[in-house]
Amino acid sequence: MRCSGCACNRRSKMKTLIRLIPVLLVLLLIPGAIACKHSSPLEGTGWSLIEINGGELVDGTYISLSFYRGTVEGNGGCNRYYGEYSTEAPNILNIQEPGHTEEGCVEPEGVLEQERAYFRALSNAATYEIINDNLVIYGQDNQKLLVFKKIRRFQMDPADLIGTAWQLESMNDTAVPDGLSITLAFDTDSEASGRSGVFDYWLDYTASGDRISWGMRTKRDGELPRELEMYALDYTDTIGSANQYNLLGDRLEIYTSKGDTLVYEPIESSGGG
Repeated sequence: MRCSGCACNRRSKMKTLIRLIPVLLVLLLIPGAIACKHSSPLEGTGWSLIEINGGELVDGTYISLSFYRGTVEGNGGCNRYYGEYSTEAPNILNIQEPGHTEEGCVEPEGVLEQERAYFRALSNAATYEIINDNLVIYGQDNQKLLVFKKIRRFQMDPADLIGTAWQLESMNDTAVPDGLSITLAFDTDSEASGRSGVFDYWLDYTASGDRISWGMRTKRDGELPRELEMYALDYTDTIGSANQYNLLGDRLEIYTSKGDTLVYEPIESSGGG
């Protein structure tokens, strides 16, 4: 009887083991499946164009491209653009035909023709290759369409912006003219505001790492001499294309998708009294 009981126990344990095998297989395969899931090396990167269809860019133009959470965005030399992208191992790249703003730039000569060629090239992307600090995008026939140079990224925490206030020092290495004051303050983790001469402006922003983007509203409440007004208006137009920042304690740098650089110095608190 004892032996019969042992045989029965063995059969029971065998049935239990057989039932557990599918579960064990799933548990074993899950880590492998996660490890095999394709993570694009393009995600979170930013680039500036240095070659299009085998030729150089039109003098005085700047074209940018960034990949973030399944979207591409940047500036085509005149208009801001946006779209979706996907990649497949080992080097397949698909970019949705980008939507874009509708500004009609006339300078420099050829900028709009170049932009249209750039948007076509993005839409025709088939594969890509990262070589050192360059990104090369190829078409279906392995033709080299676009070559980019990597944009430097910074280790930033957007929380460090909250509560800070700044005054513009220069825009594209051109100092703010005497008699003009331009400010920027980060009021919360999603709202900023400032004043550019006689223009008040408000920004609803999002930030992640060193990435920053926003929508802007402005209101005018006075007049300025023409030279100062042109600079103030140029600033409000420029800051609207912000896409990256670098906070250095006593210095804030904001970079735009058009290749602009805005440099600010802190506004010291006057304190209580």
